[in-house]
Amino acid sequence: MRSFTIWNNLAAYSGPSFATKRHSHFFAQLCLANQHPLRLRGRNGVWREYQAAYIPSGVSHETEQSDYPFTLILMDPVTVASRIFQGHTIANGEPAVDVGDLLNSRAIQDLFAILSAPGIQSRNDILQILGTFEKPVSNARIDPRIASSLEYISNAEDQVSLKALASRAELSPGRFRHLFREQTGIAFSGYRLWVKTRKAITFLGQRPELIDAAFEGGFSDQAHFSRIFRRSFGMAPSELRKNSLFRVQIF
Repeated sequence: MRSFTIWNNLAAYSGPSFATKRHSHFFAQLCLANQHPLRLRGRNGVWREYQAAYIPSGVSHETEQSDYPFTLILMDPVTVASRIFQGHTIANGEPAVDVGDLLNSRAIQDLFAILSAPGIQSRNDILQILGTFEKPVSNARIDPRIASSLEYISNAEDQVSLKALASRAELSPGRFRHLFREQTGIAFSGYRLWVKTRKAITFLGQRPELIDAAFEGGFSDQAHFSRIFRRSFGMAPSELRKNSLFRVQIF
């Protein structure tokens, strides 16, 4: 049985391992080996084995299919993963940070147990375990103009343009774009794309029509939504509906 669960700013896949081509995505990703070490490869072309691996947003990697299942926890890098596992750097060309020394077998098993029967509270339970690895923040706070913009984007019913947000923050579009990336570590275009994807996915959890979900999220067509979905989750959105062995839950 494969399961795919989505909460606000957090998602998880558990099931058979699958192969992907080398890619990067908006999510920060935690990869956990359920039974046998999983293998990832980065730009340097070398396969690495991990019990637990952390892939920051935008890092190029690929997975390998095997006879063993794995679990992937996908985290919004701005609102969820901004403090988790920070301070760990990836060597040039590597696919991930090895965090097996931090996530011991007990913590991994606790995460597996939570994801075996996920519910609304499971998001908080997962974050409580991962919160053990948060790094203390500095005295510097995020710029209030960017903090306000993030909240506004998340709550807006319609798409929000860069120009409109910059005007609201009393900044030029170029300055807003630069400040957004400086403060969050993420390009504004990438963050806005994720917000659109999240909105489309939420709609898809209520109604099965892919084309309607794509337009609800603000995509120009179904094909664009499907490409972004596959890049983010390693599968096409249609697979969530076609496979009877796939348990999908959206909270």
